[in-house]
Amino acid sequence: MANDYGWLGQLRMGSLYPSILSRMADVPPPDRAATRVLDLPAGCGVLSLPLAAAGFEVVPCDLFPEEFDGECRRLAGRPVGEGVREGWQGRWSPRLRQRLFGASLPPSPPHLVCVAGDLQATLPFPDAAFDYVLFVEGIEHIPDRHHALSEVRRVLKPGGTLLLTTPNLLSVRARLSFALVGQRTLRTWFDEHTGVLARSKDGTRTYHGHAFLADYFQLRYSLHHSGFRIRRLLPTITSLTSLLLLPLVWPFVALSTLRATRRARRMYAAMAREGRLAAGTEPPYREMVRHLLSMPLLLGRVVAIEAEAV
Repeated sequence: MANDYGWLGQLRMGSLYPSILSRMADVPPPDRAATRVLDLPAGCGVLSLPLAAAGFEVVPCDLFPEEFDGECRRLAGRPVGEGVREGWQGRWSPRLRQRLFGASLPPSPPHLVCVAGDLQATLPFPDAAFDYVLFVEGIEHIPDRHHALSEVRRVLKPGGTLLLTTPNLLSVRARLSFALVGQRTLRTWFDEHTGVLARSKDGTRTYHGHAFLADYFQLRYSLHHSGFRIRRLLPTITSLTSLLLLPLVWPFVALSTLRATRRARRMYAAMAREGRLAAGTEPPYREMVRHLLSMPLLLGRVVAIEAEAV
């Protein structure tokens, strides 16, 4: 994967979306028309619109499709990315723009229609319908992430790619915040009232806030048991606080991480001796330690996972 921003750019990025678009820009332009991408939750089209303009076959899907459709109409004909609510203005790196679009920004596509879909129900798509699923800043809003990931796996082709992001609970900054106040951020409180971000007028659809946050361990467990294998962690927005604190806490984090694997390794070895593991199963601990001590996980404000449908 090409990193279109670098470490300084990741500090100044202000948005996680360039990381996902940078990964999608790895798909060669001649292959994009035949590459089906499901974007859910699609929100206001911050990913769907530029990817469609870059030549991908994109299907937006959201619990509130009316929000997407209104934004799509508002932006039709304007240069793609201009005026998008999430703040794309000025955030295109020249290299990312070149890799996605070539010499100039194309107009925002007017023809995309968002499909109504609920990740707590059955998605309105057939099995193995997509090459990529972008599950960006969605899983922390979903009560049953196992069901949601199983549905994502169902609609992905075998060998297809899931790009998943969610707030990072294991960055240095988040660990410090949790130690002090019991949650990942010092900026605000989370409660049962302010945590509800939206409800439909008929009361049948609720947009929960970050009520169902999951850390790397929980995400890995759910991905594995839903039919995915993690390929890698992607670079994304770097937290300046985490970067400044890292030299102070790195030795303690590294030693504690290595020490914490001992009991799991012993339990795994006992399961292997007793024949409770499938033949050829590889222990996950080397990969897990590599991820846990990686810069994307220690410094990233969000965790971005690329996983393969197996």
